[in-house]
Amino acid sequence: MKQHPANLISQRSTQEAFKVFEVFAVMVVGATSFFYLVSILWPGSLSISYHIVVSFLLFQAALSYWYTLSVFNPKRFVALPSAEHKEIPRTTFIVTAYLPNEIAVIEESLMNILQNIERPQDGVEVILAYNTPHMEPLELALRDLALRWPQLILANAYNSRSKSENLNYAINIASGKMIALLDADHLVAPDCLRRAWRWLDEGYDVVQGRCRVRNIHDSFVSRLVGVEFEIIYGIQHPSKSIIFDTSLFGGSNGYWKSTALKSVRFLESMLTEDIDSTLRGVLSGCRFVHDRSIVSSELAPVTWSGFWAQRKRWAQGWFQCSVRYQGRIWATRYLNLRQKFIWTTLLSWRVLYDIVGSLLFPILFAFWLYRGTVAFPMNHYIAFALVFTLFSGPLQAIAACKNASRPRAPLTHYLFYFIFVWPYTIYKIIIHLVAIRDELTGERIWVVSKRKAR
Repeated sequence: MKQHPANLISQRSTQEAFKVFEVFAVMVVGATSFFYLVSILWPGSLSISYHIVVSFLLFQAALSYWYTLSVFNPKRFVALPSAEHKEIPRTTFIVTAYLPNEIAVIEESLMNILQNIERPQDGVEVILAYNTPHMEPLELALRDLALRWPQLILANAYNSRSKSENLNYAINIASGKMIALLDADHLVAPDCLRRAWRWLDEGYDVVQGRCRVRNIHDSFVSRLVGVEFEIIYGIQHPSKSIIFDTSLFGGSNGYWKSTALKSVRFLESMLTEDIDSTLRGVLSGCRFVHDRSIVSSELAPVTWSGFWAQRKRWAQGWFQCSVRYQGRIWATRYLNLRQKFIWTTLLSWRVLYDIVGSLLFPILFAFWLYRGTVAFPMNHYIAFALVFTLFSGPLQAIAACKNASRPRAPLTHYLFYFIFVWPYTIYKIIIHLVAIRDELTGERIWVVSKRKAR
């Protein structure tokens, strides 16, 4: 008998709560007990461990400051001698969708492309790559749409069980020399092809655009995510691209040379097929760049359960890629030392940081047990690290407000993020730890986000 969706959500929430309890038992109770027992045998171990963890936090904060300040670099696009100055070629848009969950948004996204995009001389084709467990009434409307717009191709990837399968099916039939990949909820800017092609024309293989949240007023969650996306796509990605001349494909609003995409494709076994394809592309010599002037809007989760499912998949997928590709990143001849450094901070460092950083409180608890009193060990180094680290998040919010895409969210949203950034960060670290737990136990579940029109 098929369970009611509400019962499935309740059951899933209970399972996730138990996982949090497991992580808490290991990372708080277990770690506190371990550090306390070690301190009895070696009293100086707590101070050393405490300073090591604080140094991890300090290094991560230093990276944050570096990226945040680098975003004010006045660098703009300048055609390099390698540019061939060719006309924008025929382009294929591939829009991926799981129709029961994305019925409310898919037609608007398709019409935005068909009606608003500035077209190259050789035209565009728009492939809707979708899977559905049963015939949807919307499919009939989409067939009528395809009759009115010959550029629209409906590609039902029968028996597909993943976004990767949908993408690979569409890639097989794509005819454009440039391929733009979009999720079903994305509304991309009219000038996206012109801005993307200038990078591909001068030798890059992939350009990632900026993603912004358009439902920022819908909930507490979407408001936080809206500002966070301005930080990610308006500060972190462009800064890394400026400093290290490398970037990544973020899953949507990405523009590929068709030869590169048809070579790399997507693996169905990876939870973050975008990061996996990026790394396999980098390891095969593809060059990635980020351009924050290529803007597309999307819908953020509006509930904490939706946010949890999405971010846990992202974190688990990144962990998968860290385990699979870190060694190859160090060994590849296609990256210089600076690029290997940034990719190491994105892969193994992010895993190590989540684990080691979360040990700060267990070490403090063990210190209190050992001393028999609640006191915070403090010296000049710890005080500096505390202030330096705590201000890194709010500084990002300030910089994001300054560099926000237009129309910019109200200033109160940035103040809101400024206030809640640290509880929000701790919450995300808990999600990351649960994701690591899931990957280590072999549990891989993709919860499809349900979209509502906005």
